[in-house]
Amino acid sequence: MKCRILVVDDDIEILDLVKILLKMEDFEVITSTSGLQGLELLKNNSYSLVILDLGLPDIDGEQLCKLIRKQYNTPILILSAKESATNKVLCFEYGADDYLTKPFENIELVARIKAIMRRCCPETEKDENEDGEIHYKDLVINTHERNVQKNSKYIDMTPKEYDLLLYFIRNKGQTLSRDKIIKELWGKDVLYKFSRSLDVHVQHLRQKIEDNPKNPSFIKTVSGVGYKVES
Repeated sequence: MKCRILVVDDDIEILDLVKILLKMEDFEVITSTSGLQGLELLKNNSYSLVILDLGLPDIDGEQLCKLIRKQYNTPILILSAKESATNKVLCFEYGADDYLTKPFENIELVARIKAIMRRCCPETEKDENEDGEIHYKDLVINTHERNVQKNSKYIDMTPKEYDLLLYFIRNKGQTLSRDKIIKELWGKDVLYKFSRSLDVHVQHLRQKIEDNPKNPSFIKTVSGVGYKVES
């Protein structure tokens, strides 16, 4: 089954270009020129990724990103001419998984999308075992369904929170530097400048899986280095 991608952008030339690039990579592509239409499309179909422009005619792009994240777990790639660090950090805090500024190199856009697909598309997720479950303390991570349970209760997570937790568990026992985590999960050097986004995601993750987020037992902070999950 093909991964279906929704592209929301009011620039017809960008829409046509992205559609061509993604179809060449065998993705199914649905396009929309307005934010509200994009929301309606999300209601009617499931998508492996949303590519979202911030400069939409009918709704603020940052707010649309926030709305999508509140309602869906679908990964979000921001594609925008806004280059400021403030815009980028705001989008990450609202739930975006990656951010690429316009104009962009075609090869970089495709590479970023493939990286997200490897992390977030169930068809490309590596199974840990036959039933796709990883057990760690009182957590059960299902790599087939991309969900997490704590004490048999499902935890609502964003795709980036899930990816971060899975990355920590797969690398338990190792002290992971902030730079390494950012490079592995966000996949671009520019994000070295925006490590606050990593802290925000770790904070949210702790609030969801820790009994006492202020005194975490799962994700430990290694001062001056990064984070560690005990083996």
